[in-house]
Amino acid sequence: MQTDFQSNGTAFPTNVRQMGSADDGLKIYMEDYVHTYLYQYARSSATGEKLAVLMGKTIVIDGQKTVFISGVVQARYTEKLKGMETITNQSWKYISEDIEKYFSDLSIVGWMHSRASFGAFVTSRDEAYHKKVFQGDSQVFFVVDPEDRLDRFYVLNEAASALRPVKGYFVYYDKNVQMQEYMLANSLVQPKNSGMDMDEEEKEAAHMDAAAKIRAVLLNKNIEKVKKVKFKYAAFTCVSAVMCLICVFMSMSLATSVSRIDKLEDEVVTVKQTVAEQREETLALAKDVSNYSPVITVMAAENNSGKEDSDEKRTYTIKEGDTLAGICRLFYGDDSRLEEIMAMNNITNPDVIYYGKELQLP
Repeated sequence: MQTDFQSNGTAFPTNVRQMGSADDGLKIYMEDYVHTYLYQYARSSATGEKLAVLMGKTIVIDGQKTVFISGVVQARYTEKLKGMETITNQSWKYISEDIEKYFSDLSIVGWMHSRASFGAFVTSRDEAYHKKVFQGDSQVFFVVDPEDRLDRFYVLNEAASALRPVKGYFVYYDKNVQMQEYMLANSLVQPKNSGMDMDEEEKEAAHMDAAAKIRAVLLNKNIEKVKKVKFKYAAFTCVSAVMCLICVFMSMSLATSVSRIDKLEDEVVTVKQTVAEQREETLALAKDVSNYSPVITVMAAENNSGKEDSDEKRTYTIKEGDTLAGICRLFYGDDSRLEEIMAMNNITNPDVIYYGKELQLP
């Protein structure tokens, strides 16, 4: 395994995809070549039932046990015992030889059992075999259904009484030279059987053909990775361009808004000045009206003199800002008839009158 996993919690693989959700009790990381090879190996059986041993390391990281699976070894020469495919003594012999040859720096961290169209379920016999052979809370059991592409990890519960399903696991990408060499030597995932009726040339041709196919698969995977990276960069570039355009439009809009605000402030200042001027004019006009110019007085007197000859009753509706004395001077030229107006309208205080009320005038 090429990645140098440390126990300080910072050296996890960087290129990782999650399968399911993270488990609270045990974290499992499986290298991509191992994951791909297990499915190829599972499909190579006519019945879809295959066994394999998982190789890797178990490390405690930040107080949590973590299993890194970076190798797999086929279980050759398995036998049906009590209806279950079982790893025999002969199988263990060849497994040990392959471990020594390809994965000498790794340890056995679990096993795999594939069954076509069976689902990712564990049987009672699987559970009994696991407890007998793969003891330990960090030994994993991987179930694969190659037809429906279903899989699941299982580990012993805290009481070590039964297998419990693991919520999910992680697939990471690494160079993994050891696994590549094993895949090339065991291409097309067909176990090498010394009893096969093939001459040396046929074996060599089959091996070369299988090796070519494995290399093609690896090449295609590298090409796919490059395409994914290019697609991510292209998508990032497009998103960045769109964000830049949005920023430009927002800046233009902000500049326009600032200009409108400045113009509005100028208009508000102008309106304030106009209102102040009109207020001054109004106060001046009100002052002039309260003083009653001689012309108005004369006219009022003249009008009054003409109206005194008439017997018709006169009325006046009080307006806002009027005073009783001012009304008297408006109609009679002075306030000599103020008391008479108060008497006719039952007014006791000449300083208290209400606009809108109609006054009777003598």
